[in-house]
Amino acid sequence: MKVIIFMKKIILLSFTFLCLHLHAQEFIDNKGNRNQSYPSITTINSSVQNMINQVNINNLMSDIRYMQNLDIRDAQSPAALQTQNWLIDKFESFGLDVSVHHFSCPNTPANGDTLQAGNVVAIKRGTEHPNQYIIISSHYDHQSGPGADDNASGTAGVIECARIISQIQTKRTIIFVPFNAEEYWMVGSYAFAEKCAIENLNILGVFNLDMIAYFPDTISNIEMRTGYSYISKNLFDYYVQVANLYLPSIPTLQFSKGDSYGGDHMSFNAFEYPALYIGDIEYSNPCYHRPCDTLGDGANNLNLAKAFTQATIATVTELANSWLPPQNFSAISDISNVTLSWDTTPQTSKYRLYKDGLFLTETTSTSFEDFEVMENENYEYFVKAIHVETQEESAPSNVDHLFFTSPLELPYFNDFEIDSYGFAVEKKGCKWGKISGINSVFSNIAGEDQNYSDNYLNIVEMNWFPIPNNTENITLQFSYYHNIIGISSQSWNHKHTACFLEATTDRKTWHKLARFSGVSSSQKYIISLNQFIGSPFFQIRFRLESSGAWDRYYTKLMMIDDIRIDSTKISIGIQQNKPSYFKDLVISPNPAIDKIRITTFQEMPYQISVYNMAGIKILHQVSFQDGVFDLSSLSKGIYFIQVSQNGHQIAKKIIIQ
Repeated sequence: MKVIIFMKKIILLSFTFLCLHLHAQEFIDNKGNRNQSYPSITTINSSVQNMINQVNINNLMSDIRYMQNLDIRDAQSPAALQTQNWLIDKFESFGLDVSVHHFSCPNTPANGDTLQAGNVVAIKRGTEHPNQYIIISSHYDHQSGPGADDNASGTAGVIECARIISQIQTKRTIIFVPFNAEEYWMVGSYAFAEKCAIENLNILGVFNLDMIAYFPDTISNIEMRTGYSYISKNLFDYYVQVANLYLPSIPTLQFSKGDSYGGDHMSFNAFEYPALYIGDIEYSNPCYHRPCDTLGDGANNLNLAKAFTQATIATVTELANSWLPPQNFSAISDISNVTLSWDTTPQTSKYRLYKDGLFLTETTSTSFEDFEVMENENYEYFVKAIHVETQEESAPSNVDHLFFTSPLELPYFNDFEIDSYGFAVEKKGCKWGKISGINSVFSNIAGEDQNYSDNYLNIVEMNWFPIPNNTENITLQFSYYHNIIGISSQSWNHKHTACFLEATTDRKTWHKLARFSGVSSSQKYIISLNQFIGSPFFQIRFRLESSGAWDRYYTKLMMIDDIRIDSTKISIGIQQNKPSYFKDLVISPNPAIDKIRITTFQEMPYQISVYNMAGIKILHQVSFQDGVFDLSSLSKGIYFIQVSQNGHQIAKKIIIQ
C-alpha cells in the first residue's frame, strides 16, 4: 500500500483569506510515544507461564453473565451506574487503587451532561519505574441488548487480567480501565486519553479488549487476529511475538483487512499513543448489537476469550518487567556531522550504534558524532544496549532516518517553480516532479485519485536550519489547500484525521504548530516561530495521518505552495556588512544544474552579473526581478552571482553540477 502527502503548486482563487496564528490553542502539544521501542522476548518465563495458567473460564463466564443480566447498559442508564459500582468493588477486592474518571458526553439529551457512570480506573503502581504506564482497557456500556460479546467479554478479560497481575510486583505501573460511552463513539476513552496527553504521561502501550468471545462454529481451529495503525506498528510486532511464544496452539495473526473500525484504542492513537484493538472481529458476529448477543450465541467461545486474556497478561507482564531498549533515539544534522543521542538505559554497560544496518561503533556515552557523512545522502541509524551483567544485546531502539544536508539559508522562499529545494526530497518517499503539468513536491503518487485507505501515514520534512539568538519576529508562511476526510463521523474526524504542521529542535519531540482537517478553499497561513529563537537546530515537517481501517477509503489531499521563512532582522556575522538596500540574496537550488531561483525580496528590477573564479564577468542581465534565472550556458564549476541596483550590491557563490 502506498501512502501519500504531496505538496503541489496551487492555482490561487480570486482572493485568499489570511490567517495569523501566533499560538496553537486548539490541540494538545503532548509528546506521545509513537517511536516507543520494545524488548525482544524469545524464551518463556516460567512465572509468566504460571500467571496465564491461572486464567479461569468460569470467572470470565460469571462476569459476562452478570453484565448480560443487566440487559441494556446504555452509558446514561442506571445499569451503567450499577456496572460502574460493581467494577469498583471488583478492583478494590484485588487491592488496587481505584477511582472514577467522570466526563461529559455531547450525545446526551442535555448535550454535554456529565454522566453519572464514568471510567473506572484501577492502578497498580510500579516499583522501579512508576511513571512509565501500561494500560489494559475495555468498554462496559452497550446500547442495544445484553452485550455479552460487546463488550461484557472484554471487560471480563480486563477483570481477570487485574485479578492475576495484582498478585505480583511489576517494575512499571499498570492501569486497568473499563470505559463508559464507547458506543457514543469512544467518548469516555477520548476524555481519558486527552487527560493523559494533557499530563504528558509516558504510556508504553494500550491493550484494548473489545469483543473477545465470538468465533464461527464452522471453523474448527480458533485463532486470534488483531490490527494496528502506523502509530502502533512497533507495539503490534511486540504483541504478536509474545502472544505466539506463549500460545503457539492458538496463533495470533494480523487482520486480513487492516485495523479495526471503531474502538477505544483509536482515542489513544489520536494523541500518538500506541494502542491495539484486542478482539477477533475478523469474522463478523451475527449477534452484533442484537438481542441475541448472549452467552452461547453472541459470546459462543469462551476458550477464545481465555486465550485473548492470556495473551494480554503475558504481553503486559513481560513489558512491565523487561529490560527495555534505549529510548528516544534521534539523529540530527550539524554543519559537518550527524549527532546521535538517546536516553540512559538502566543496567547497561555500553551501547552499540548501527548505521544503514551495519555496526558503526561502541560507546559508553549516550551520544556520538558521526563525521563519515556526505551531503544529500540518506542515512538510517539505531542503537542497542549491552546488559551490564549478561552482556546480551538489547532489541534495537527506534530507527531514525536522516537526510544529511547543509542548513537552509534564511530568509528562505520556494514557489516550487523549479524544484523542491529545501525539502528532504529522498526522505520517506518524498519526491519532486509534475502532476498534470504543475510543478509539485509529492510522495509516491500513483495517479490522480485522491481517495486513500483510512489507515494512512506520510511525512514530508523540510531541511534544518539554526535560528540565531538575535533573530527578531521570525515567521513561517505558506499558501495551502486541503481536502482531508477520514472516519465517517464528522465530530471525530477533526480529532482523528488531519495534516499536522510540526517542529522540532531535537528530533525526539515534535511540537504541533497547526492542524488542518476537513475541506478548505485556498488560503494563506502565517505562524510565528519566535518560541524557537536561539535553537541551533530547527526543523519543520508536514504529517498527514489517520488511523482506522485499510478497507475504508476517504479523501486525503494537502497542497502547499509559496513557503517563506523570514524575519524582520537577522544580524549575524558577515551579514552585518551587507548593503542595507538588499535584504538578502537567496539562491536555490545550490548546487544547481541549469536553472536557479533568485530571491532578493526587492520589489523593483535589478541587474544580475555572473563571474567565474577568475573574476571575469561571463553573464549579465540588465533588468531582472525575483524568479528563475537560466544558467544552462555555463559549464560545471564554481561561480559568483552579483545583484546590484543604484550602487548597492550583494553577491553569493553558486556551484553548477
